Amino acid sequence: MARTIKEIKADLTTQFMANSTLAAVYGFTVGDSFDAAFSKVSFESIWLYICAYCAYVIEVLFDTHKEEIDNIIVQLKPGGRTWHEGMAKGFMFGYSLVTDEDYYDITGLTDAQITAAHVVKYSAAVEKKGVVYIKVAGEDTSGNRQPITAAQQTAFEAYMKEIKYAGVVIEVVNSDPQYFRLSMTLYYDPMVLDANGMNLSDGTYPVTDAIKSFISNLKFNGEYRNASLVDTLQEIAGVVIPELHLSELSSDGVTWTPVDAKATPDSGYCKVYADADLNITYTAYQSISV
Repeated sequence: MARTIKEIKADLTTQFMANSTLAAVYGFTVGDSFDAAFSKVSFESIWLYICAYCAYVIEVLFDTHKEEIDNIIVQLKPGGRTWHEGMAKGFMFGYSLVTDEDYYDITGLTDAQITAAHVVKYSAAVEKKGVVYIKVAGEDTSGNRQPITAAQQTAFEAYMKEIKYAGVVIEVVNSDPQYFRLSMTLYYDPMVLDANGMNLSDGTYPVTDAIKSFISNLKFNGEYRNASLVDTLQEIAGVVIPELHLSELSSDGVTWTPVDAKATPDSGYCKVYADADLNITYTAYQSISV
């Protein structure tokens, strides 16, 4: 891990003050404090700072290089989680793999054709009890996540069966986004928002918009956290206290499961299907009795 510029400079100044030749030239005693012998704006101090900064940049570059190499190694590890995720995204609908291989021959295909064939835009591999669940999703024309079609799923399952390792049990999860709903009391500044959550200056509804955006932009198969949603709402102008009472997820909009601090959607993503699912009681902040 890269050292800080301060740490590197301290090491350089220590070595500088321990050098007997430099001590004879500058007239200091070996082992003296650098700060006592030289001012912060002296040539020597500035020169050592520049050296420390250069060393810091090199160490950061080495850290970045190591991280990139480590990530490549993980992704190339056959049969691993990231390998399954990468292979899932590499699926090309309507094309066959090279015989006895796990890749396609894209010779002669245009970039547009290749992009159109990559129908799996999101993927996540989760292993439970000896089964590797591959969660997938595509996109509509607006860039919103949605399940891949039945025909695409059939072809994708055949593809995964072809490229998987012997003995590995794979199950594809290709589902609609899970339903999300919540109940909360939101204390607001009446000089900024009205009793329905509308922004008085531009007529927008920033709270409901922020909740929908937060939910739809969660990382695919990422963890939803109540605390993170509350933190997001606290950044909105006019919001004083967002008090979340309950958040729930559902696969069918009928049977709901309360979220205990955090949850990962079974389908890999979730969505606010209707404004009615956001049960928000707006309360003007100054009306709270003291």
